[in-house]
Amino acid sequence: MMKTFQSRAIHRHPRWRLPSGILACVLALSPSIGSLLHSQTQSPLEQLSAEMWSDPDFVKEFLGSYGFLAGYEPTIADNERETLRNLVEVIESNPAAAIRQLEPQITADSSAAFDFILANLYFQEGNARRATQFYNSAIEKFPSFRRAYKNLGLLYVQEGNFERAIPTISKALELGEVDGRAYGLLGYGYLTLGRYYPAEAAYRQAILMQPEVKDWQLGLARTLLQSQRYADAIALFDTLLKDEPDNAQFWMLQSNAFIGKGEPLNAAKNLEIVRRMGAANLNALTLLGDIYMNHASPDLALEAYLAAIETADDEQVRPLLRAAQLLTRAGNFAQATVMIERTRARFGDTLAEAEELSLLTQEARIARAEGDDEAAVTALNRIVERDSLNGDALIELANYHADQGDLAKAINRYQQAEKIRDFERPALIAHAQALVRNGQYQKALPLLRRALQLQPDNNLQDYFERVERAARSQR
Repeated sequence: MMKTFQSRAIHRHPRWRLPSGILACVLALSPSIGSLLHSQTQSPLEQLSAEMWSDPDFVKEFLGSYGFLAGYEPTIADNERETLRNLVEVIESNPAAAIRQLEPQITADSSAAFDFILANLYFQEGNARRATQFYNSAIEKFPSFRRAYKNLGLLYVQEGNFERAIPTISKALELGEVDGRAYGLLGYGYLTLGRYYPAEAAYRQAILMQPEVKDWQLGLARTLLQSQRYADAIALFDTLLKDEPDNAQFWMLQSNAFIGKGEPLNAAKNLEIVRRMGAANLNALTLLGDIYMNHASPDLALEAYLAAIETADDEQVRPLLRAAQLLTRAGNFAQATVMIERTRARFGDTLAEAEELSLLTQEARIARAEGDDEAAVTALNRIVERDSLNGDALIELANYHADQGDLAKAINRYQQAEKIRDFERPALIAHAQALVRNGQYQKALPLLRRALQLQPDNNLQDYFERVERAARSQR
């Protein structure tokens, strides 16, 4: 009697599932939500560089910094002053010609101001190597040359060399270069290197000095996101969105904060706004679909996934295959069938062999679930013949044989799948479940133990313990 009771308890869930329903499948099958959101925006360095050099105030300040602050920066001899006076018009009209005129006049004894101006000209011309050389020579001649430190730091930022940018800009600030842009770029450097506390401090200082510059507020928001201070990030994005309600990037990043805070439905509201703005890309739409799947709304999920198909490039089929797989695994077969058909229609002959086989595998699963075993097994055998390393098809075929009572055939297919690294764990679990359904609890234990070693999981641990108790009762 005890054996019968334990057997029923174990069989209560004939197909073991990951915790938290579909969300667990989402997390198991896709990259992290955070990376999905970040991947859809322009790289921060590209955005920063483009905005910085298109800002006329910055260009004027940077390229026009040929005057020098008495007492704080190098002096210029009378003859050097005359040289600069003659060079001013050339600098404004023909920087390359100015370089040719100025460089021969730089010596070990000439003013550091000449090195600084030449470095600016080289930076303006896009020659970072020579610009770096002359900024450094200006600093060697005049070690407290704060604008040389600042401009050299900006050069390092443009190159993405934040390990050098941070101490260089910090030195300029230490020497008295009180400037919002310098603080903002310092914050950006710290953020890029994952040093969130100093990044936050630098961004807040930049906001105090340049409250109109949205880049610093956005940088602070990103810092709050990365340091998992989601409530603060949400509040900051609320402020930003009041000023720019049509900014899709702000809506997207705030949705990231909502997900981090455990409020996916609020994230979905943001994503729907981005969608209605016509600014939602593949990642945003598939994420929206995933959220709806986690909240048992397959029709809404399908609508988002179908919209994602329309935005996908020819090389972006993988997230759509994953969406079809999620719908199938959740038992939403009608929606899964539509997704499969539309994916085929969109990508047609461009589908790779593995991609087509993935769709065929989902169709076979649907056929099995709907009672058409003959069609399912025919399809699965064809898939395995074409791709002997298709773990999904091998496991599904093994499940069919197990359900038909042919445990020997089932075990053979399970063991084939267990040898494929990416499918070892699901194959071990499915194999163990088949043994449990046949009362072979002792044989199932090492399979479940190995699956737990590969990836610990509370639900699987609970299942293992129930099987273990049943195995003890058989002795």
